Amino acid sequence: ILGGDEENLPLTRLVQHDLWLNQHPKDCSNARFLMADWFSEKAPNSIGVGSELVYLSAMFSMAVMQKRVLVTKAYHGANHSGCLGFDHTRLSCYFVPEASSECIARALELSSRKESWDQGLLIDFDYNHGWFVPRLWGEPWKRIQPSVELNGIFMQDVNGNNERRWWRAQVFRYLMRFPSEYLCNLLNVARNEAFGEAAARLILKNYPQGNWNSNNHSSHSESPMEANVWSSYGPWIPRPLVSIHVRQGDKNIDMKVHPFKDYMKLATRLRKKFPHITGVWLSTEMQSVIDESKEYEGWNFFFTDIKRQVGATRMAEYMASLGKRKNFENSYVNLLMAADCDFFVGVLGSTWSYAIDCLRMTSGKVKAGFLTVNPVNMFLR
Repeated sequence: ILGGDEENLPLTRLVQHDLWLNQHPKDCSNARFLMADWFSEKAPNSIGVGSELVYLSAMFSMAVMQKRVLVTKAYHGANHSGCLGFDHTRLSCYFVPEASSECIARALELSSRKESWDQGLLIDFDYNHGWFVPRLWGEPWKRIQPSVELNGIFMQDVNGNNERRWWRAQVFRYLMRFPSEYLCNLLNVARNEAFGEAAARLILKNYPQGNWNSNNHSSHSESPMEANVWSSYGPWIPRPLVSIHVRQGDKNIDMKVHPFKDYMKLATRLRKKFPHITGVWLSTEMQSVIDESKEYEGWNFFFTDIKRQVGATRMAEYMASLGKRKNFENSYVNLLMAADCDFFVGVLGSTWSYAIDCLRMTSGKVKAGFLTVNPVNMFLR
């Protein structure tokens, strides 16, 4: 967990510690399990990656309240040639496993035995459980300080949803606390494509003409300071960087869709307070938004190199056109890149913006705030 306790949601460090203990019991042979479905298996044409995580938070709630280890079933998002070995068809293709390897193996072994289900060693999620939030830590959501602004006004309790918002943020943080080697490699490629030229120019600028020797630098060994102290700074990105997530397309079904200029108005407001901001990490499914970004002088826009929608296309059709592997790789890269930015302008009615905010609120950025063009949609309440 990055930052001080006051820079994260209340009790984030304690809750993350306790969730890890729940998922890593000392003796898996005596553990009970909740086998978590992926909701997309029930509604493959109407649910995205962000919505999957929202449903998973309800399942994690039930597991914690019943003192069970949550183990996910086969994940369709990892059912492709990029996810190999044990990580094939598992969320661990992208992030560290949700539980200890011993417990996952034990749960998968038991799941093939009818008597294990009959004895209650394993259960499926009971949808009658609903969206209850565990009370093991009291009611820390009541101490959340406002950090979301809509139309120039603080949202004191985000549509009466702070309770679930706090819990979902804890679940998102736990399940995505470390990217896998596979996802780290994808992130490195994306950073290099977006920021590589800018980084190279800065490096060359620091060397007098003719003094750069690539052979010497390629064989450079790290000093103790570089290896043990500076390494914690992570990969270079052109900070400060604003994340802007624009959701349009078929999202007008359950929220008001806003034009790109409305997002940029909020970014310009942000710039009045922080005039040194010039960089934007732009995530969107719309090619028209990428094209419009070229009209804004004085801003540097960065984004992944991927085919985007032209015109009004259903999200399910767009995702299918990318192919499963490319779609999920691009989704998780954009999620972590956006969460790593210093500021955030988005659309709270989008589950994806909601997911970005959840990760930011548990990684030291809750005080940076969230400027949104619309409120939460009915699905997220």
